[in-house]
Amino acid sequence: MRFAPGFRTLSFLLLMAMPGLSQADAAPTAARPLAPPKTIAYSATPNAYFNDHAADAAQLYDGFFFVAGTWDTNATENLGLNAAPGAPVAWHDLVRENLAHLNAAGATENLLGVYFSDAGTWPSPETLLDPAATESMTAQFAAIAASAKDLGFRGICVDLEYPYPRYALDHAIYGYEDYTAEDLTEAAETQARAITSGMLKAWPDAVIVVLPGALWVRPLARAFQLGMLEAMAEHDAPGGLHFFTERSYGLLDPVSQAAIPRETDLAILALVQDPAVRAYWSRRCSAGPGVWPLHMLETGGKDYPVRPWSEELEELGQQMRILRAVARRYVWSYSANPLWHPYTPEIAQQYQLGVAPFPGVEEFLPGWRRILQDREPINEPQLLPLIAAAWQLDQGVITPESYCDRFGTPAQWLILGPLSNPFDNPAWSAPRTLLKPLRLDRPVAGRDSMVRWFPFKNYEPLGSIRIMPAFEWFKTDMASVQLVSDVESESPVQALLHLAWDDGAAVWLNGALIFDQRSYPERGHGMLYRDRYDFETQVPIALPQGKSRLAVLSINQKGGWGVNLRITDKDGWPLSGLRFSLPQE
Repeated sequence: MRFAPGFRTLSFLLLMAMPGLSQADAAPTAARPLAPPKTIAYSATPNAYFNDHAADAAQLYDGFFFVAGTWDTNATENLGLNAAPGAPVAWHDLVRENLAHLNAAGATENLLGVYFSDAGTWPSPETLLDPAATESMTAQFAAIAASAKDLGFRGICVDLEYPYPRYALDHAIYGYEDYTAEDLTEAAETQARAITSGMLKAWPDAVIVVLPGALWVRPLARAFQLGMLEAMAEHDAPGGLHFFTERSYGLLDPVSQAAIPRETDLAILALVQDPAVRAYWSRRCSAGPGVWPLHMLETGGKDYPVRPWSEELEELGQQMRILRAVARRYVWSYSANPLWHPYTPEIAQQYQLGVAPFPGVEEFLPGWRRILQDREPINEPQLLPLIAAAWQLDQGVITPESYCDRFGTPAQWLILGPLSNPFDNPAWSAPRTLLKPLRLDRPVAGRDSMVRWFPFKNYEPLGSIRIMPAFEWFKTDMASVQLVSDVESESPVQALLHLAWDDGAAVWLNGALIFDQRSYPERGHGMLYRDRYDFETQVPIALPQGKSRLAVLSINQKGGWGVNLRITDKDGWPLSGLRFSLPQE
């Protein structure tokens, strides 16, 4: 059952009408004001199993991604867009049969997937700046949308992941002979608006999904996704735009899992200024967190800990319960293995679907199916206020800053940089500035020019300080940055500071050095983790009553750059009564 767009507002008004209920505690429990989210599996190929066993598949998933391939070549072939009218096209004809059976069985949230290839020509100066290229792309996406609608899909998934190096404005492909960086970002936004409008013209009520669904990304990818959102808002498209995120792929700590489904909502509030676009996002759109049930085996990470399936499944179950309690409309799962059919010799022989090539499938698959069918509520009392905070954020009862407070991490930072890497070129690293009284008007000699403190809306409840986005991924090698935020405690408290860093970092509290890993290995430290978590160390700290100054130095050698930071009690749960704010002096 899908609730009408106004249901969320209505449910909030009913809550507010309850005797003795104030705005401050309008969502005192983790009860959902919306229907449970739909679960979609990535991915499936058209196959006869769905024709014969759609009801079984629908017991596990509400829909499937059917990936047609690249938007410009594979999708054209698989959808038969260039075929003679009435000519048989194997992929097209079998997926129509699959969708008829799945929709009849109740698995109605099926998505046609298309993607941009890493070997394609987009994005490039030629494909972004040529109006003829935009016109051709718009026609192609409109034809894909029309075909998807005709076949019986619920929506379209546009996967932007693979050309990611070319989303950076300093990529070698951009020579800037007769255009500017501003031309490129405006062209990406304009092109996305045109393509999205073309899809909506062919299919006005389509659900449109974006993968990997992150907005804190390189400039051209962000401009393109915001252009898609602007077009959806202009049309007030009822299907909505949905960012399917990968942040929850690993089994992070429960606090982080509770924060993930609102990560994109906070990015919208930080990056989108148009009130109409913000209102459309709130009314029609959502972020769909993704789960990688076989991450332990499929990630390829040499340091990822392998453990008994019973332990992994227990944590997967907790993860799914948390995400389903917070996600508004969708949760999705990814695996390189088709986890939507029984791995039996009979099935393998009859449908040629294969058997999962990993040890322990006999234990894992029944456990994963139980998780998919599990509807047990959250029973950890420490999680309930975090889950309730998500719904309070939706209703505007709390601000983005207050939401991040609830998760023990600053929503905003003052940043000074880019400074030079003190191990590479100490002359321009401003080594004493961080602990001096703040002078927001005073220039400081930085790595490339004079720099000043500037505020940055991090809006990141998981605790990651987004240093790369703060500098748009532009010339961030061999650099350092200084950050400050104030934390106010209602009373003296003993706490834990959770940290991870890349490549070097140091932290001061009220001028006292409490953590020092400024030096790093020759090839860089990297964002290490223990047992899959975002934080690799904990530092005991004592917060006095009142306001304290948190100061961070972050050093980058090359590549990825960042710091993860959260303050909790001794058991890892965020403390009540903490407030973070931008320093004023």
